[in-house]
Amino acid sequence: MQGAFELGLVAILFLGLQAWWLSKVFLNRPRQPRLRGKPMRANSLQKERNVFEKIIGKS
Repeated sequence: MQGAFELGLVAILFLGLQAWWLSKVFLNRPRQPRLRGKPMRANSLQKERNVFEKIIGKS
């Protein structure tokens, strides 16, 4: 059991570093800025869908 304390210390340090890195990557992402004065669209392909529906509906 020689070096068990050192191995445990390195393991705790490694896991702490992993938790710190994951929190930096996943929890501190900057928010997307909202455009002022324009409503947010739920569907980003809404314009293409409307054009497609006009083509299908009028023919």
